[in-house]
Amino acid sequence: MTTPARKQYLRIKSQFPDAILMYQVGDFYETFDEDARIAARELQIVLTSRQYGGDGERVPLAGIPLHALDNYVGKLVHRGYKVAICQQVGEIGKGVVDREVTRILTAGTLSEPNLLPARQNNYMVAIAPGRAHTGLAVVDVSTGEFQVTWFETAEMPVALDAELQRLDPVECLLAEGHEKQSYHFPTKTVTITACPPSFFQPEAARERLCKLFGVQTLEAYGCAHISQAVAAAGAIVAYLEKMNGNLLSLLTGLRSYRTTSYMALDAHTQRNLELLQGTRSGTLHGSLLSVLDRTITAMGARQLRKVITQPLLDLSLLSDRLSSVEELFESPALRSRFTMCLQAFSDMERIAGRVRQGTAVRNEVFGLRDNLALIPQLRSQLLGCNATLLQQLAEEMDECEDVVSLIDRALMRSGEEDEDGDDGRLIRPGYHAELDELFASIKDSRRWMVTLEMRERERTGIKSLKVGFNKVFGYYIEVTKANLKLVPEDYMRKQTLVNAERFITPELKEHEARILTAFERIEEMERSIYADVLRQISVQYNRLIETARAVAWVDVLLSFAVVAAHQGYVRPVLEQGHGLEIVEGRHPVVEATLDGDVFIPNDTELDADNATRILLLTGPNMAGKSTYLRQVALITLMAQIGCFVPARSARLGLVDRIFTRVGAEDDIAAGKSTFMVEMEETATILHHATQHSLIILDEIGRGTSTYDGLAIARAVVEHLHDVTQARTLFATHYHELSALADELPHLKVYTMAISEDANGIVFLHRVRPGSAGRSYGVYVARLAGMPLSIIRRAEEVLGHLEQRPSPVLSLDAPSTNGRRVKQVAEAPSRYEWQSEEARELATRLEQGEDVDLDLLDVYAITPLDALNILFLWQKKRSKQHIR
Repeated sequence: MTTPARKQYLRIKSQFPDAILMYQVGDFYETFDEDARIAARELQIVLTSRQYGGDGERVPLAGIPLHALDNYVGKLVHRGYKVAICQQVGEIGKGVVDREVTRILTAGTLSEPNLLPARQNNYMVAIAPGRAHTGLAVVDVSTGEFQVTWFETAEMPVALDAELQRLDPVECLLAEGHEKQSYHFPTKTVTITACPPSFFQPEAARERLCKLFGVQTLEAYGCAHISQAVAAAGAIVAYLEKMNGNLLSLLTGLRSYRTTSYMALDAHTQRNLELLQGTRSGTLHGSLLSVLDRTITAMGARQLRKVITQPLLDLSLLSDRLSSVEELFESPALRSRFTMCLQAFSDMERIAGRVRQGTAVRNEVFGLRDNLALIPQLRSQLLGCNATLLQQLAEEMDECEDVVSLIDRALMRSGEEDEDGDDGRLIRPGYHAELDELFASIKDSRRWMVTLEMRERERTGIKSLKVGFNKVFGYYIEVTKANLKLVPEDYMRKQTLVNAERFITPELKEHEARILTAFERIEEMERSIYADVLRQISVQYNRLIETARAVAWVDVLLSFAVVAAHQGYVRPVLEQGHGLEIVEGRHPVVEATLDGDVFIPNDTELDADNATRILLLTGPNMAGKSTYLRQVALITLMAQIGCFVPARSARLGLVDRIFTRVGAEDDIAAGKSTFMVEMEETATILHHATQHSLIILDEIGRGTSTYDGLAIARAVVEHLHDVTQARTLFATHYHELSALADELPHLKVYTMAISEDANGIVFLHRVRPGSAGRSYGVYVARLAGMPLSIIRRAEEVLGHLEQRPSPVLSLDAPSTNGRRVKQVAEAPSRYEWQSEEARELATRLEQGEDVDLDLLDVYAITPLDALNILFLWQKKRSKQHIR
């Protein structure tokens, strides 16, 4: 037989089958059945059981204290579980107390500060794929950010993967049936949530958004014409409404943005350049962020992460940022004043959100009040600056004097005493007349107790008699055992102690009831008044958020200036055009991690229009090629986020995209080898790079035969030189490619300098003109601790091989682009096609047919097939040109 309480639990649990139900029972939250087993395992708490009904069946049970809810729930949510909080909402009486689920917590719906990383956003995304566009909506309920963007089919999946890498969401909403689609997230811990398709229905989503914002159309939000963008944003609103409708109050607007407004950084580039996370550490250590982050506030740290991954393409905006950094850089006194001011700021952005939800505690409200009190000082300092952006940030700040005044009038700080010396009040005396009367009645009661004590001492003759109170037994009269014979008959025994007895009287009991009623009324009224104060503050939510975000920007610009001053960075010169000139450039992360050593700087000069379009870099392993390549990319990126750069000087033409192909790993889950991954990344670059791009390629053509690798590397270099015409740094171990300098007018060959003597070689980490004659791989193997017998044998084999003529450069043969190339003697005479589509297209090209390459599905063929098709197409074009 099932008890009424068990029936209530099962009824509520049936409504949330996919969530762990935290069911309030008095001062505990309890879990039952399979939920209890999960909670016990994940939280390391005791699993017990309880009998419900008379049939003897025991139900698994695991509970946590009421006050520890956030801590335990946070652990469950961060491990991918959905948690429903079921609270007691009715008065405790004879029957089963009423309960209801008040909120559902998931990774993307957390707003409690102790459950969130302070210096990182907690993004949830929704993806709505469509024929013409794919919509992506983004929300952080802890800060109120709500944004939407979209990608055309031609941009997919590269652009979407890049944005997911940048956002690093903790939860992703997908329509049921789409959850198994292949989206690439930076971390494997992201929670994938399948939602009803109705959440993503465009028209329903449009109505949902219009209702939320109180508008008739979405024209003002910039996404009305993109149905999939609307669908994604509407899905987030529907989901939040289901999980915790209170969170919707934080969404006061929707910002539309296009990733094309910023420098494109695909997912591979973001990882290869280690912008936010070091590859080896998997943490902040070793990342660009670790070097640039000198922010003081949590909201400034979150803003910096966005800035690093969204470099600008607008020269005017960049000039404003750089001028602001320069003014702060040049004045240590100004930096010091801003630093002292910002050190007093709490997380104003997230506190404003908790006020809006009505969940902020008193200390947070006073933290907000104290932040606002600092704004006049901060604004005054900003208005005294010359930089346009700093003055603009001052104008965006609102001192919110009305909010400060309201808090000062309505609330008392924790521990603050009123005029009577009491420190337990929440609402300040004078703010609410009825509450003041209740406190006055309690004070009268306390005076009455003193009077009662004096009167009873006199009446009974017991000089040690005391009138007291505790939370368990209420009011009492205490008499020592030595004086029990003097106790009057109207005293009623209430409690026995070791050395005393406690009594009550009808008069005391009647007065106790009045006092306790007053206390209950005070507690209820203070809660109501406090909630009303939060509501009044929340009306100014937009003003608070805009001010918080302006403070965050000041923090970011100050951080750039502090790093520049400490590390010896310079202001870069940015311009339109295709040039790139860096004098004595340094790698910002490597330099910062050197312990007493001096980083060896190097120059770089590229120009897509003339002179050096491609810098072909040769040299042995460990000589510093990869460091140099990344250094150029990072300096370029730093310049376009408005930061000073590690160099003696830098003049850079704006870059629309940075592409990097540096290192590769197997993708075993997708059945792809290292070589396949490398080819796919290279193909992406060739498809999307423009003349305004910066391309970093390290060791193209590894993982296959020497001939295949060299052929592919050469073909890629020629294509970049003749077709793409982008600024390119190309590192290679194929020293044979150095001969391309004689054929490609905009290619220059450089090498990493070494010093060699009888004792071995020394890597000088200097980039100089010329080609490396050897790879010194055997020497590096010796440094790595390879057994000496193997080293000696390798040297013998190498000596024999070096005496032979190179098999790679033996026959002159015409190329498909009209040049003479050194043909690989042992190379196969026919292509080995990996797909039937490529084979058919190749046959048509060889037969001289006109072929529309736009009809070729490049994602359906291998990168090598694509390159071979390109060779045949160029060959056909050159024959037509000759005719």
